[in-house]
Amino acid sequence: MDDVAYFQAGSWQELPIESPLHLLIVEDGASNIELLVLVLETAKIPFSYDSTNTLEGCTQLLQSQAYDAVLAAYRLPQFTAYQVLQLLQRASLEIPLILVSRSLGDEAAVDCIKAGMTDYVLKERLFRLPIVLKRSLQEFAMRRQQKAAIVQIEQQAKTEAIVNQIVQAMRGTLVLDEVLQTTADMLHSTLNANSCLIFQPDVQGEMWIYHVSKAAADREDFIDSKCSLYSHYQDKLKLGNIVALSTINNTVAPEIQEFAKVAGICSLMVAPLLYQQIELGGIVLLQCDRERVWSENEIWLIKTISDCCAIAIHQAKLFRQLQEQAAREQILNQIAKIINSSLNPEFILEKIVQLTGESFRVDRVVIFCIDLETEQISVRSEWRASEEVVRIQGFKEPIWEWLNFLEPIEQSKRHQILQVPIDKEKAEFLTQELALIEQGRILSLLKTPIYIRNKFFGGISLHTTTKHRIFSNEEIDLLKQIADRAAIALYNAQSYETLEELVKKRTQELEQKNLISEAANLAKSDFLSNISHELRNPLTGILGFSNILLQQIFGRLNDKQKQYIEGIASCGNDLLELINDLLDLSKVEAGKEELVMEVIVVETLCQSCLSLFRERCLDENLQLKMFIAADVKKWVADRRRVKQILINLLSNAVKFTEFGSITLLVEKSGDNLNLSVIDTGIGIDQVDQLALFQPFKQLNSGLNRKYKGTGLGLALSRELARLHGGDITLKSQLGQGSCFTLHLPMSQLP
Repeated sequence: MDDVAYFQAGSWQELPIESPLHLLIVEDGASNIELLVLVLETAKIPFSYDSTNTLEGCTQLLQSQAYDAVLAAYRLPQFTAYQVLQLLQRASLEIPLILVSRSLGDEAAVDCIKAGMTDYVLKERLFRLPIVLKRSLQEFAMRRQQKAAIVQIEQQAKTEAIVNQIVQAMRGTLVLDEVLQTTADMLHSTLNANSCLIFQPDVQGEMWIYHVSKAAADREDFIDSKCSLYSHYQDKLKLGNIVALSTINNTVAPEIQEFAKVAGICSLMVAPLLYQQIELGGIVLLQCDRERVWSENEIWLIKTISDCCAIAIHQAKLFRQLQEQAAREQILNQIAKIINSSLNPEFILEKIVQLTGESFRVDRVVIFCIDLETEQISVRSEWRASEEVVRIQGFKEPIWEWLNFLEPIEQSKRHQILQVPIDKEKAEFLTQELALIEQGRILSLLKTPIYIRNKFFGGISLHTTTKHRIFSNEEIDLLKQIADRAAIALYNAQSYETLEELVKKRTQELEQKNLISEAANLAKSDFLSNISHELRNPLTGILGFSNILLQQIFGRLNDKQKQYIEGIASCGNDLLELINDLLDLSKVEAGKEELVMEVIVVETLCQSCLSLFRERCLDENLQLKMFIAADVKKWVADRRRVKQILINLLSNAVKFTEFGSITLLVEKSGDNLNLSVIDTGIGIDQVDQLALFQPFKQLNSGLNRKYKGTGLGLALSRELARLHGGDITLKSQLGQGSCFTLHLPMSQLP
């Protein structure tokens, strides 16, 4: 479709060109201007226009008016279209310049387009002007859109680079103060503001300005001051909305106007710091040198930074909480170690107040204790951060000052917090509280009681003397735990003192009993020694005379006489054996028995013991066996006492075995020599085994009557074995026999 057909095919309104247009016509002669106007009007193009035929007039119009396009003749009497193009370029006007000429060669047309002119129309084909104008306007509209898009992309990239730069700076440290100060400084420089403030809530939820950009001229005026903006805009900020004021005029709240007037603020912007709907503070940008319209990119930038900053604050808080938890556990562990390492209450309390003061970073820590005689609470232990802190070691106060703590109360109320206002004279204090405050120069106080087994002992108190301090719930809980540890230490110390008294008393009682026991043992030994002498003398005569009669030197005895005399001799021998065992046992128990150690041939000793029972075993049809391991040759022991032990064990085995065998088994086990006497006799019940080795203890009464014995043999044998450093053990099952084993360790020759 040619230009004429395109022109005739549609109207101006059908083309995507804004209307009406404002045109500048640079043409010489009214007829030429009228011709151009007629062509445009014929095309039904709504427009207005200004015209000029001088370069000066063109310059003035371009400076004073805004035009959508310029229609200029190629050559005028005093200038050309090239000079008009230079005016547009110097003024940076992005509008089409269409050349109108009577004749223009192809080479000249190319030069004009290269120079920057948009298009050209020959007067003989002036009907093309509307089409060329529309096309040129569309082309420039597209250029402006592309340029705006490029500018927007560049601004977005620049903003993202700034965000990344700030975020990287945040990630460079986990110290919250450093993160916030870095954010304030970078926002200040990036957005070219006069001040950047960051406010945060204190323990009570009030917003305070803690960080101000270092480049701010009024930094000292803002830092550590309450944020008055928050109270007015908190509803918007809680919802995550940004407050941006380009002009602070009468439409703004009076208190904000007053704040801006005092601080010299022209524009401001406030962005909230929110993390999962939790208020963490806010960022404030102040412009003081001029009124400032905050762009969408700047609002987006501070919104993005505030979100990142909120995350950083949350993470830093989590990290700080972990550090504080670790510190709390550390101080509790240190206190526990001190409690376990000492029972000196004064030393423990001194260490507790020291660790508590260093952990809480307060100026003074004191532990009070109760004195029931004087009905007063006095300082028992005190720690001070420095010598400049006043000592209150001698301070006392009546018990009724701690009346609420005299009985254990619920955990949540086991503390008292006291904040001293600046004007103490107008504050309401109890007399003793005021005295303590004055003497100790206290600004903040936290105290909690100490209970020992649910009885009030005193309390532990924290003081600040240089600045006011708000104690967090975590700090209050930690102090309560420290008070509990102090109670444990004091209870242990008191218990130890009580235990020492009991031990001392018990030791005295035992010493007294030992003296009595030693005297009794001495008396028993003297008695046994004397009685054995008194018994042995007549017993020797009885045994001697009975042996003479049995030898029938002075005449023969009839059977009845011989039977009676043999009975007398047997009873005498039994009585002699009882006396000897009793004397041996008493000597061992009294520690007067001494062993005679020598090298013994084990097989010879065993054969000697077995020879005493062979004839009796043959009479009772019992097999008497001996097994000695090949590696057992010699041993060091007291020959007489070992033989006595084996004879006792073999005697019991023969006594309680009616059929079967009796075996003496000898073998080594490590550094021990084991001599086992094994029988197939009646066996011993598990219950009876417990009392078998006690003096004068025998099996049940039925066996007492059937088998004779004093009950001293096994008791004496075990004592003699233990005197060697060994023992006698028993394995037995009722009805299946017994195994008594003598364990003898290798002894050294003297």
